[in-house]
Amino acid sequence: MLKCLTRKSDPVCKSQSYKLKNRKYREEQIIAEGGYAYIWKCENFAIKRIFIQSQEVYKMAMQEISIMTRLPEHPNIVKLVDYGEVKIQNKMFVCLVMEFCQSNLFSVLQQEVLSERRIIEIFKQILDGLEVLHAEQISHRDLKLENILLQGESFKLCDFGSASNEIIDLSQLNKAQLLQQEEVFSQTTTITYRPPEMIDVLTRQVIDTKVDIWQLGCILYSMCFRKSAFSEQNKIGIAQALFEIPQSQISISTVTLIQKMLQQDPKKRPTIKEIKISLYGGTEEDEWGEFQ
Repeated sequence: MLKCLTRKSDPVCKSQSYKLKNRKYREEQIIAEGGYAYIWKCENFAIKRIFIQSQEVYKMAMQEISIMTRLPEHPNIVKLVDYGEVKIQNKMFVCLVMEFCQSNLFSVLQQEVLSERRIIEIFKQILDGLEVLHAEQISHRDLKLENILLQGESFKLCDFGSASNEIIDLSQLNKAQLLQQEEVFSQTTTITYRPPEMIDVLTRQVIDTKVDIWQLGCILYSMCFRKSAFSEQNKIGIAQALFEIPQSQISISTVTLIQKMLQQDPKKRPTIKEIKISLYGGTEEDEWGEFQ
C-alpha cells in the first residue's frame, strides 16, 4: 500500500505541477488517499495520482483508465476529463483527472439521518450508475459508501481500480491458483463488502456482476441501519451470509430487498433489472408504490 515518506521533498505526497493530454495542472491539497494513490484537489477537478511501484500497479492504473474511457457519460458515474503519465524526480505516476465532488455517501450518513424515502432515492441513483457498467459487462467490485460521491444532488460511482469485465470461474482453478486469486480479492476489495464467494474461494463459485449486487446490499443495509452488516473480524459470518436485521421503522419490502441481495449463493441474488422492478412496482418509471 502507499506510504507517504517523511521527507517533505518526496514527490509522492507533495503537491506537483504537470501537463497531461489536455492541459497543465497544479495540485492544491490532498483530499483523500487509498491503495496506491493520493487524491488531490486542483481547481474544479479531483486528480487521482497513482504512484507506479510495480508493473502490477501500472496494469491496474491502465485498466482503470480503459474502463472509464469506455463508459458512456452518465450523471451517476464520475466523469474522467483527462489522464496521462508523468515522471517526477525519477518516479513514475499515472494521473486521472475527474470532476470534483464535494462529499461522499459515508460523510452524508455521518451528518444526517435519512428517511426511507430519501434512502431509496439515493439507492436508485446508485442503481442507475451501476446499470451502465453492467450493460458493458463490467463489474465494479469495490462498491462501498466511500466510493459513492456527491456532486450537488447527484450521487456518482467512482474508483474503478478494482473494476473488471473478466468473469472468473473458480471451479476451473487448481488449489494454488485459488489461493492466488484469494490474495487478489483481499487486495482489491474491502472486506466488510466482500461477498462470500470471494471470502471462501473453496466454494468455487463464479465471480461476476453478482459481486456488485452483494455490495449493493451492504450499502443499502448501512443506509437503513447506520452500521455495517458485517464485521471485518468475522470472515466466517460473511462466508455464511450471517447478519441481523435491527428493529426499525424500515419497511418490510426494503428489508426483503436487502435480504435478497445478501444471499450467500450469488446465483440467487437479483439482477439490476429485478431490483428496479421491485422498487418501481413492476415498471421502469418513477413510481413509488409502497415506498410512499
